[in-house]
Amino acid sequence: MFTVNHNKEAPQKSKKKAFRPPKKISGKYLHNSGLAYLQRFPASTHHFKQVMMRKIKRSCAHHTDQKMEECVKLLDDTVKNFKRLGFLDDEAYLRGMVNSLRRRGQSSRAIQAKLTQKGFTQEQILKALQAYDDENESGEIVFALLLARKKKIGPFDETEKYTPDKALAILARAGYSYDIAKKVLEFSKEESEEQISIL
Repeated sequence: MFTVNHNKEAPQKSKKKAFRPPKKISGKYLHNSGLAYLQRFPASTHHFKQVMMRKIKRSCAHHTDQKMEECVKLLDDTVKNFKRLGFLDDEAYLRGMVNSLRRRGQSSRAIQAKLTQKGFTQEQILKALQAYDDENESGEIVFALLLARKKKIGPFDETEKYTPDKALAILARAGYSYDIAKKVLEFSKEESEEQISIL
């Protein structure tokens, strides 16, 4: 026979987080908030300003006594100060991004698309790409091979999981031309490793 324990406490419902109003915008707030963001996420000036503008808009929507123009002026001053201190360095950020994306096997086309979203011009991106490729004596074929190794396609597909057409499609989606993708699939694994070793 089962007995019912009437003293058993009912499970408590999870409490909703209390609403925390956005802080008022001040030079000190933008400095501290901006610095905290950059310590976690390296950013271009363009992207950093987008992030901080979202904070400003939320704050101005709540604190209606604030003037958007004055808040934007404070942000501009913060950006100038951060550049002077070296917290925002678009050239260094661009070099770092190109280096990181290249080593992940990204094509020039894919890198241009990604970095355009970060606020860089085509001229800036192409210049950074050229500098990286010249320094590393490598080109699209090597980075396509890096991607092939990462995806285990072409010369790195030891189990023959992907048909040539599927492998070509993967490289095409990554932004590589048909000619580059076809060459990658013609390499042996040994040739591929030799090509990649120059990085």
